[in-house]
Amino acid sequence: MLSILIPCYNYDILPLVSELHQQVKALPIEFEILVYDDASNSKFNKTNASINNLEGCCFKILSNNIGRSKIRNLLGNDASYENLLFMDADTFPQQKNFIKNYLSHENEKVVYGGITNEVEVPEKPYKLRWLYTKKRETQSICSSNFLIKKSVFVLNQFDETLTTYGYEDVVFFAGLKENNIKIKTIQNWAVHRCQETADNYISKLETGLQNLLYLIEGNKLAQDESKLHKFYALARKFGMVPVVVLLFKTLKKGLIKNFNSSHPSIILLDFYKLGYFCLLKTKK
Repeated sequence: MLSILIPCYNYDILPLVSELHQQVKALPIEFEILVYDDASNSKFNKTNASINNLEGCCFKILSNNIGRSKIRNLLGNDASYENLLFMDADTFPQQKNFIKNYLSHENEKVVYGGITNEVEVPEKPYKLRWLYTKKRETQSICSSNFLIKKSVFVLNQFDETLTTYGYEDVVFFAGLKENNIKIKTIQNWAVHRCQETADNYISKLETGLQNLLYLIEGNKLAQDESKLHKFYALARKFGMVPVVVLLFKTLKKGLIKNFNSSHPSIILLDFYKLGYFCLLKTKK
């Protein structure tokens, strides 16, 4: 028995749901696919509403925007079955046996399938987001593609004080580890299909770093759970924070130009994150 849960915001979710529906229908199990749109008032909602015509599927538009954490908790709590498969709207199964692969590990409490990038390299200004998936997200655990027992999820939910983009998945998985819940990692890739401009991604990144500062200062996330905070601590130890902030302010326009180019640098993006975080800390 399987509940597939997909939070959505202003996205054409029908292709993903159709693929998942086809895969799960081929298996001898009870299932449901729940898609909740977070009050996006999207042009795609009319098309997405056709999901309700598929057996075992529900597309629901929330009346108020509740945020990335709360919508995941709502989906998980509304789910009918013990096996919960969370996927992001901008992902797509890499393999035709994607669902079957997950169910072969259904005795595990938590299973992470992994995220990979699309093969085709996008043009500027979309390349930065694609490159970040390739260089960073494929190496980390995130909430875009994982299976969890409902009995585990109801006791370990997403932090609903986080209503904006960023680090809600880091806190969630850190909480699982803190409660000694093993996360099994397998190669059951979901392809990240995000078409996001560099400027939009940088804006979201800055919001995420504000979340990180809130989480660490509120003792909701241990400092050693963040590589970025480790670099900040090192810079502070050697008295380099003011230098980093000055360099960040001086180079910011040039960095943004690079991110929008055909050759964006992930190393420069790492510096941007450190510089912005140091700037936030100096304002405290």
